[in-house]
Amino acid sequence: MKINQKCINTARVLSAEMINRAGSGHTGVALGAAPILYALFKDHYNFYSNKYINRDRFVLSAGHASALYYAYLHMFGFEVSIDDLKNFRQINSKTPGHPEYNVTDGVETSTGPLGQGVANAVGLAIAQKSLAERFNAQKFNIIDNYTYCFAGDGCLMEGVAQEAISLAGNLKLNKLIILYDCNQITIDGKLDIANTENTKKKFKAMGWNVITVKNGNNYFCITKAIAKAKKSKTKPTIIIFKTQIGYGSVYAGSNLIHGRPLTTDELEKLKQNLGIEGNFTVDEDVKDYCFRAHRRAKVEYFKWEKQVVLYKNTHPDLCQQFFDYFNRPKLNLPKLCKGKLLENMSMREANHVVLNQVSKNLASFMGGTADVAPSTLAYIIEGGDFSSKNYRGKNIHYGVREHAMAAISNGISLYANSTTFCSTFLAFSNYALPAIRMSALMNIPVEYIFTHDTISVGEDGPTHQPIEQLTQLRSIPNFIVYRPADFNELMAVHSLAYENKKPCAFIITKQVLPTLNSSFEGATCGAYVISEDENASVILFASGSEVSLALKAKEILNKENIYCVIVSVPSIEIFEKQPEKYKKSILKQEIKNRFCVEASNDYKWLQVFNGKLFGLNRFGASGKGKDVAKYLNYEAKDLAKFVKTNLI
Repeated sequence: MKINQKCINTARVLSAEMINRAGSGHTGVALGAAPILYALFKDHYNFYSNKYINRDRFVLSAGHASALYYAYLHMFGFEVSIDDLKNFRQINSKTPGHPEYNVTDGVETSTGPLGQGVANAVGLAIAQKSLAERFNAQKFNIIDNYTYCFAGDGCLMEGVAQEAISLAGNLKLNKLIILYDCNQITIDGKLDIANTENTKKKFKAMGWNVITVKNGNNYFCITKAIAKAKKSKTKPTIIIFKTQIGYGSVYAGSNLIHGRPLTTDELEKLKQNLGIEGNFTVDEDVKDYCFRAHRRAKVEYFKWEKQVVLYKNTHPDLCQQFFDYFNRPKLNLPKLCKGKLLENMSMREANHVVLNQVSKNLASFMGGTADVAPSTLAYIIEGGDFSSKNYRGKNIHYGVREHAMAAISNGISLYANSTTFCSTFLAFSNYALPAIRMSALMNIPVEYIFTHDTISVGEDGPTHQPIEQLTQLRSIPNFIVYRPADFNELMAVHSLAYENKKPCAFIITKQVLPTLNSSFEGATCGAYVISEDENASVILFASGSEVSLALKAKEILNKENIYCVIVSVPSIEIFEKQPEKYKKSILKQEIKNRFCVEASNDYKWLQVFNGKLFGLNRFGASGKGKDVAKYLNYEAKDLAKFVKTNLI
């Protein structure tokens, strides 16, 4: 057996052994796609170190092919041992069921939900273009890496992938290459029971270069196709590899092998068919041959280091800007925003001001909206628009593609662990939830700016008036929701997000809010007393625009000798992380009449603060904002009545 084929078959057997030992996994794709990833790793993928900014990025969008991925990571010199392979799908192993960011050496992003990885890859390619445009100079291509994405039939059926693919074609991301494992089999059966579209014509129509490899089992055809794709100057490329699912097994070509471990007997039969002996074995000739790729990548890395030294000598100012790009200087928003936040500004206008000050402080900051920049005002004034004619732009026009926008933002952030933002109306955060969940799972600094946050949106009606969205966002682990009540709190929560560098959402009102006696320092603690009363028998906890609602209700209640403490809560999650002593001082458990005020149905309030929720459990209506609030009985007088009715 020739050495290339032996390497491929070794990976196939290792994958099947891992899945057999774990008792679960996806054998079909591991056996069918092995030649594709082998050709990539051996001949093209420049992967020397995850600290190497110009390394190629590889995304396994079809994350269920993880066993094959881990086998190659082991064979090509990553920190994945045979013992790690044996621990496939076990608790706290380096080889989880689907690839996880910051768990396994070489894994660039967490994948598994099909299509997400395709959009992540588009984000990585956008970031690459942005840095290359900013810092490459004549004869010095400091940033010129490729982004490779392995995808299957399932990935390309997902809407998020189609949204991202369309945008990538429009942006002419020529250093993006999708490796499409076209075995035309899904879990339910043959692909044509659900999908008969012409992929080649579809991608060409979206501005992609298309290459077809009829024999996806032929290493030489595969590597030539990838080499050809790398030569594209103006278009991203998809390579369609015709493969056979479960190649070499007794279930070859059948949907039965998709998520099926081979039995011990079937595994032995596979080994015989592929000419591989032993258990979890990689022969020395295979190790040595694969390690040549590691040495190749190492040589490329040292060439790049030498180039950077010359670059520093010949372009010192540009080189310093390149190094500064990855710095995160201290941020003093009250100082930067002084005189810029005007009294009659709406909160979305104020957020626009703050966002632009963050951008001036953070060179790597970029982002965009889902075709709503004039409405959410999440736009960097001096940033320019990112396009195929201006890769230097900091504003990305995602089009009406909320799902892809969020998933692409994950990819942008992952490229250099930088902060990025994206924006739409809060009611449409639902479209982005799968990608938001991935932001939180990976703990990467993507900022979601959601405006038009309550029934006050008004005439657009219940389709645009969020009710359940805050419940959904706050239910995501490792995700922070900020809902500021005025300018002070707005600057405070942006400062927190800048310092924490965690995935988060800013919930911003469309309308003008009253100026409050707020506290920047208090807001940075997540909750603080905004209105005290030593005679209080009632305590009200509120966020965002409902803080001013609570203050108005307090005035009404005071006239009836019912005295209240008002607590502003810009972030429940931040408050929960405070020391117990501080939390005790804010919670004031000695006050038995406790009420939470927010125009949502989020009962997390009651878990943290106790009492009763003055919220909304029905959809809104079309009409002027004030009329909708009156119609839904959600005015200050209604809150006061609610308090009086429920007094203990």
